[in-house]
Amino acid sequence: MLVPRRHARRLVAWLALAATIGGGVACSGGPGGGAAPLRLVFHSGPQGLDPHLHDELATHWVLDNVYDSLVTFDVDMHVRPALAAGWDNPDDLTWRFRLRPGVRFHDGRPLGAADVVVSLERARSHPRSKMSGYLVEVAVARAVAPLTVEVQTRRPYPILLNKLTFIAIVPRDAPRLIAQPVGTGPYRLVSYQPGRGVELAAFGRGRPLGDAAEPRVSIGFESDAAKRVERLVSGRADLVAELPSRFADRVQAAPGCAVRAAGGLAVDYLQPRVDAPPFSDPRVRRAISLAVDREALVGAMLHGRGAPAGQMVGPKVFGYAPEIRPPRRDLEAARQLLAAAGYPGGLDAAIEYRDGQDIAALRAQLAEAGIRLQPRPRPWSELYPRLLRGQVAFYYGSWQCASGDASDLFDNKIHTRDPARGYGDSNSNGYSNPALDRLIESSGATLNMNERRRILESAMRLLAADLPLIPLAVPYNLSGVRTRLAWVPRLDSRIQAADMRRVER
Repeated sequence: MLVPRRHARRLVAWLALAATIGGGVACSGGPGGGAAPLRLVFHSGPQGLDPHLHDELATHWVLDNVYDSLVTFDVDMHVRPALAAGWDNPDDLTWRFRLRPGVRFHDGRPLGAADVVVSLERARSHPRSKMSGYLVEVAVARAVAPLTVEVQTRRPYPILLNKLTFIAIVPRDAPRLIAQPVGTGPYRLVSYQPGRGVELAAFGRGRPLGDAAEPRVSIGFESDAAKRVERLVSGRADLVAELPSRFADRVQAAPGCAVRAAGGLAVDYLQPRVDAPPFSDPRVRRAISLAVDREALVGAMLHGRGAPAGQMVGPKVFGYAPEIRPPRRDLEAARQLLAAAGYPGGLDAAIEYRDGQDIAALRAQLAEAGIRLQPRPRPWSELYPRLLRGQVAFYYGSWQCASGDASDLFDNKIHTRDPARGYGDSNSNGYSNPALDRLIESSGATLNMNERRRILESAMRLLAADLPLIPLAVPYNLSGVRTRLAWVPRLDSRIQAADMRRVER
């Protein structure tokens, strides 16, 4: 990848990640070729059509097809040019990006440096932005020529390129709230029906970044996992994203279907609010962690398609601390900790999670320690805003460091909320630890990658001891597809229709 030469080898060595870990077996298909649109099915629709106001996977799944960024990841998580044809570093604090000539927005306007400057500033400072955590070290962006942008950082920031992969470039006159997206991406938005689906059409116009193979894409939303799978095996879908592991065997057995798997960057975890009882007591959080048999949970909830987790990143993420092992289950110690915290008879807690997920095994395990969970499944369109508002006392879900770097977790979700500097955009459980904040900020400005890894691992150890989040498992990233769909799943779980092509088998 193209990075400053003096840092290139170190950055490649530390941030290059493994890709696909599995293939699939044979779902019968519907019409092929270009007659019908490529049909994708997601568990949820986007939280909105403004690319800077939501850092959420299903939203990225849709909007990644409409917008481009300055740089991008390839399937193996290597940084590649996108809207920026190249870049250099006049000094340790300055990045100069040269934009591709001939790029146009979907409304026909040419892309210029002013569009990039506005986009970066919007992502940094919009009062509702959820992308500012990716730009915490950016001091200023300026246009120095019609197709040249300079970005100055507050301190040397070697991972800026990785962070810029998440910042969509919008027109310079974008409204305060984008409801009709206009990007430069391979597809333009044709229609959007909230809760039902999105229709996309290939932009074409000889895109300098390459045209999409499929001229039309239809994205449907279905929260019921069984119904998503039924669309696939009946030939009414070409791809089902985030296939629940309990359906993998059925898809594998269906004629003409395949399960495609990649080692994921996500961690399934429990998130308690740590600023109010009972979870404000670290003994309660420790008791929950010790009550879980993670190995058995991987078998019951992931059907063996994953691994136990003892920290909030998996081994493919830079900053993973190898010595932090998943804790062994200890029910007696869990009960003693609950009693010491004032809950000798156990405790009752409502747990919220996305509907369609099965948490029966988790409930059974925690009940053995006296932790009685009342399930509160909610549609993601309802649950996600509740999380952002801090209204969820106890949550089961997933988090992933989509850049392959633990700073995604630390900057966005763990650091004390600091809107003025962009830290803590996704901190939704009231956690604050000044000592951890100092480590997080120090890691971002450390050029020596060995030293930076040491700092991130120290932060991970402190996080594992404090347990504001309770890691459970690293699931594989599974997708159900028709075998005639040529497509390689990405390690970062992104779904980009431009990477897909239907072929005759």
